[in-house]
Amino acid sequence: MNDNSRFIKAGLYGAGHFGAFVVRSLAQSNCVRVVAVASRTAERAAILAREEGVRRAHTSYEALLADPDVDLVIVATPPAEHARQTLAAFAAGKHVFVEKPLATSLDDAEQVQAEASSRNLIVAVDYPMIYSPLVEAAALFSASRLVGPLLRISVENIASCKGLDDSHWFWNKDLSGGIFVEHGVHFFDWCGRIAGDVQRVVALTASRGMREDRVFAAVGHSNGAVASYYHAFVAQPETERTRAVLSFEGVDLILDGWIPTRLHMAGSSAAVATTTIRRMLRRTVESVPDATVGFYFDAGPKQALYAESVRAAVEDMVHSIREPGYVARNDIRRALPSLRVAIAARDAAQNGIAVEVDPKKTAVLP
Repeated sequence: MNDNSRFIKAGLYGAGHFGAFVVRSLAQSNCVRVVAVASRTAERAAILAREEGVRRAHTSYEALLADPDVDLVIVATPPAEHARQTLAAFAAGKHVFVEKPLATSLDDAEQVQAEASSRNLIVAVDYPMIYSPLVEAAALFSASRLVGPLLRISVENIASCKGLDDSHWFWNKDLSGGIFVEHGVHFFDWCGRIAGDVQRVVALTASRGMREDRVFAAVGHSNGAVASYYHAFVAQPETERTRAVLSFEGVDLILDGWIPTRLHMAGSSAAVATTTIRRMLRRTVESVPDATVGFYFDAGPKQALYAESVRAAVEDMVHSIREPGYVARNDIRRALPSLRVAIAARDAAQNGIAVEVDPKKTAVLP
């Protein structure tokens, strides 16, 4: 097999920090390479191409889409542009890997899904958490029902706001979709896949000046589990932290990190849960003694784990391109439910009412 047949060739649109991170992450892939880049600013695309060893820098998105060497487009731009740019890639016959969220409205997301289906093209969303080892183990443990059904999920995400000045697009809901859609969707996705179909969403937000920087949502699942999500962009990098707690009758699974890097257990069933989860974890995850919790599972440094998970997400999509009938975990059909929940949370907070959700529309494909 020659080099050209071994790799799916990707074109990146968006030369910001995340775009550069994707290029570096995929440099270690054995099935996909970034061969071209474009950006709204041609100079930034040229700089990224030079620094990361990308073959070509195009001066526009249209030129990137016209590149016959590009099979797959990676969209890494502000959220409000995602749907339009994905549809343009479809028109050029390209598959699309899009940074979350897929879109900032359900109408746009559903149009993307319909177009992908009609053109027999693949679109997948950048949801790296579901490819991380501790989330995979937590999902397997919950599905085993070894200690009974999942009762509750609690997520607290105290995030850094460094670099997000008042003029940044992140604070503009017309551009970002708001915190529930731009950021919370990550957690609605991986937690929702574990907790199951959603029935009801209630939400609150809080602002300081022009910034809506704190949001809270409670989500009721059809199997009786209740989940809560708190996201606050109020911290500096050295003080930010994220914790997710999955509670069963006799044990809590406690995952630390935005992309979870540590997992430990508490409760009367902690010993049996620990033994079970150890069997479910990849061998690369270490067991580390700790005076406070006995020991915890360590999945490794955050940035390395993040790069590995993004790479796995893109490679899963490539699998679905090469093998008709295979549905990637981050395929739009599995990723759309979390966007529905995120938009329901945004609507519930804006309108001051609970939003009833059709479980059939939030069910994730097995």
